[in-house]
Amino acid sequence: MINTVNKVYLLDKREKHLLDIIQKNGPITKGKLLDMTKMKLSTLNRSIKSLLDEKIIVETATGESNGGRRPILYDVNPNDFYIIGLDISRTYVQVVVTNLKIQIVHEKTFKGFYNVNDLVETIPDYIENLISKLKIDKYMIIGIGIGVFDTVENRDSYKNMLKEKIDVPIFVDNGANTAVIGEYYFGFGKHKSNISYINCGVGIRTGVISSGVLIRTINNSEDALGHMIVDIDGEPCWCGNYGCVESYASIEKIRQKFISEIKKGRRIHLNEDLEAIGYIDVCNLAEDKNKIAVNVIVDAAIYFGTGLANYIKLFNSQLIILSGPLIKYSPLFYRICTEVALKKCHIDKDIKIEFNRGGYFGNKSMAVGAAVMVIQEILKL
Repeated sequence: MINTVNKVYLLDKREKHLLDIIQKNGPITKGKLLDMTKMKLSTLNRSIKSLLDEKIIVETATGESNGGRRPILYDVNPNDFYIIGLDISRTYVQVVVTNLKIQIVHEKTFKGFYNVNDLVETIPDYIENLISKLKIDKYMIIGIGIGVFDTVENRDSYKNMLKEKIDVPIFVDNGANTAVIGEYYFGFGKHKSNISYINCGVGIRTGVISSGVLIRTINNSEDALGHMIVDIDGEPCWCGNYGCVESYASIEKIRQKFISEIKKGRRIHLNEDLEAIGYIDVCNLAEDKNKIAVNVIVDAAIYFGTGLANYIKLFNSQLIILSGPLIKYSPLFYRICTEVALKKCHIDKDIKIEFNRGGYFGNKSMAVGAAVMVIQEILKL
C-alpha cells in the first residue's frame, strides 16, 4: 500500500492546486471549481477522479439546484489523513492532531518549564502512544509541524527527535509564524492580504504576512516588535538596549513594576506575600479599579501601543490579532493599546484597520498553525 505521505507527494501540480482550493473552500461544486481553477472540464474531471481514487477528497452531499440536477459537493476527506502540530513555548508544550479540514481531533497541553533535552526524551514517545491511542496508522500522518520560540540549534534537535520515531515530513518555524499562517489560511485572516499576529506573554512574539508572503526578520527572529525602541532613555532590556517595547509590556515586567510601586510605600491590602504576586493578580486588580494596578497596566499599554503603531505603518496590516496571556487576562491593556495604536498611526480615515482579541484558534493558534504549515509546505513541493 502506498502510504499517505507518498499519495500527497505523487499528486501533480494541477491536482495539488485543486486540493488546495477544495481544502480552503469546500464543500464546493464542480462549477465553482471550474471558475476558480480555469481548467478545462476534461482536465478538471481527471484531477477530481484522481483525488477521489486516492480518497484525498470525497463527495460529501449535493448542493442547491438551479432548476436541474442538484450538483455534487466535493470536500477533503476528514477521516483518513491527519497532521500533528506542536507548540513548544517557554512554559508549556501543546500538541494537537487535526484532520485535513484542520479540525482538531485531539489536543494536550503540558505545563511547566521544558528544555530541549527533556523534550527530546519525552515528546516522541508521547506522540507514538498518542497515534496508537487514536488508532491512527503511521501511514495516515501527512506530517508534523513544530512552532517554537527556541534557537536554530534546538529546532534541529526537535526535528531530528521526531524523525527517528516517525518517518514523515517535519517542518519547524517560529511559533508566531505558524500562528499567522494558520490565521491567514483558515482563521480570521482568510481573504485578507496583510495580517499580523502578536503574542504578548513572557516576551512579545510577532508573525506577519504581507501580500500573501510570510515576512522573515533578521536571523528569522520573532521579537522585532518586542525589541523596537520606544524610549531611548527608557528601561533596560535583557537584549542590552534601553526602552524596548518588551521592557515595559511583558508579563514579568508588569509584575515587577507593580511590586516596585508597592515597595515605594503605596499601600494596598493583599492577602498574600508581595513577591508571590503574579501578573494575573495585577491584571485582576486593574479590572477591579485598583489605582496602582491600573496605572501600571495603562503605562505598559501606552508603550506597547506606540510600538504597535509603528508596526502597523510599516507592514500595512489590515488585521492585527493580539493574543497571549496579557491580552487574555487584561481587557484594559487590550483596549488602551489598540486605542493608542490607532491614534498614533495617523492613517487615512478610509483605511480600515481591524483588531482581533485572541484569534480564531485562541490559545491553540501556534499548534494549529504548525499543522497548517505542514500542508501548505507539501502543496508547494
